Amino acid sequence: MALRKRLTEEDENQLREWLGNPDAGFDLLFKASTQGYNAATFHQLCNNKGPTVTVAYNAAGWVFGGYASKPWTSCGNYLQAPDSFIFRLCNASKFDPLKLTSGNTGDCLYDDPNYGPAFGGGHDLLTFNGTHAANNGNFVTANGYANVGHSYGSGMGHDTNTFCGGNFNYLDIEVYSIGKRKKEEDDPKKKLPKLMPEGKDWRKLQWTDEERDRLKQQVGRYKPRPSLSVAQVNVLLVGQVGSGKSSFFNSINSIYKGRVSSQAMTGSQPHSLTTRYRTYEVRGERDGESLCFRLCDTMGLEDANTGLDLDDLPYLLDGNVPDRYQFNPAANISLATPGFRNVTSLKDRTHCVVLALDICNISVMPQGTMDKIKTIYNKALKRGIPTVVLLTKVDKACEHVADNLALVHRSTFILEKVEEISEKLGVPQYHIFPVQNYSRQSTLDSKIDILVLSALTQILGFADDYLDEHYEALAMENLAKLNVKE
Repeated sequence: MALRKRLTEEDENQLREWLGNPDAGFDLLFKASTQGYNAATFHQLCNNKGPTVTVAYNAAGWVFGGYASKPWTSCGNYLQAPDSFIFRLCNASKFDPLKLTSGNTGDCLYDDPNYGPAFGGGHDLLTFNGTHAANNGNFVTANGYANVGHSYGSGMGHDTNTFCGGNFNYLDIEVYSIGKRKKEEDDPKKKLPKLMPEGKDWRKLQWTDEERDRLKQQVGRYKPRPSLSVAQVNVLLVGQVGSGKSSFFNSINSIYKGRVSSQAMTGSQPHSLTTRYRTYEVRGERDGESLCFRLCDTMGLEDANTGLDLDDLPYLLDGNVPDRYQFNPAANISLATPGFRNVTSLKDRTHCVVLALDICNISVMPQGTMDKIKTIYNKALKRGIPTVVLLTKVDKACEHVADNLALVHRSTFILEKVEEISEKLGVPQYHIFPVQNYSRQSTLDSKIDILVLSALTQILGFADDYLDEHYEALAMENLAKLNVKE
């Protein structure tokens, strides 16, 4: 089976610029996630292949690596290769290129048969050493480390944290030889995702200021069925670290505050910035009443035993957990948790679950993480709680959409991702909504607002469906009691 490379066109163009070779092509020689983090395999496939580029992908979304200007040969010594450099392409899923060159030509590369690609004395970057299995749906720690500043980037103020987030839990490591750019690669526009014809959008949405105002008013006027004594519906936000679940609340809050807001903590970190359970409310006006929904933010999902513990999820769904509860990796939620609600009613429970997923990571998401998300969906399903999927960062997934967000429902690539996650999770496609949150913007954008508000109106509608089920069940129960009395 042919190996599938992760390197994007944007990444390749940046490498071409650094190499000073606009015609450079990148041919995948070694892929650790498939072939294992095995030094012998690396050298078998990559020795004597000329200059190579090594690219590592870690659990926190950083992409980094090194260029070896001389071939690997398993000589067991340092190599003088003064044109070599190490680099960063992405900082926590954000394109943020950095190139660090060597001031010491004597130890640019360490070419040891027991090591994977190693750069610099110290080493500035040792990708892995020894033998470790392929990923099999999980991140892999393969004895990698970095000592940035020893041979590369000395005096530039960079260290391991700014280079790769200090994270050596790998999603993958790839090694490429450098050849001639293929003809189909000559015009990057040929690789752009296709657009459906104008007027043939796969989902209809109006992109006018009037539609934005209408959606804002619709959400502002929303009220749950009064006979159920539920003043606000509870929407539980769940997602991977960096997926944009907290940013979704910030985006909604921004719309009603009239400015870009960052009440919920967000940022680019390897671990979850959300460490407390927070039930956020949105006010229609600064000093006005809260709107009739709460967005309940949770700790981010992480690899292995870190992040949100799925054993805590039932208590979150059933409304037992108090606002501002501090998640504790050493102790699960229990009856002894301070503020724990022993008895809950319909108003306390979760009425809709929202899974926030980075659309750019769906195809490469480790199976272990996907299994966690499926578990969340199934636990909600067993309780009859509707689930919505937000596909975030659509502007990073499709260049057409990056240029014009109104093309999101004409992008065949975005549609393919909707279909892909629907198939993987079993969630109906009409429960899946591509969105863009506020991130780099400093002023409000009508198109971002329309996409976010249209998703929110559907979320509130599904929450209403859940309440209607309970209303009908309650009505049947009351009717049965009445018939018994008669």
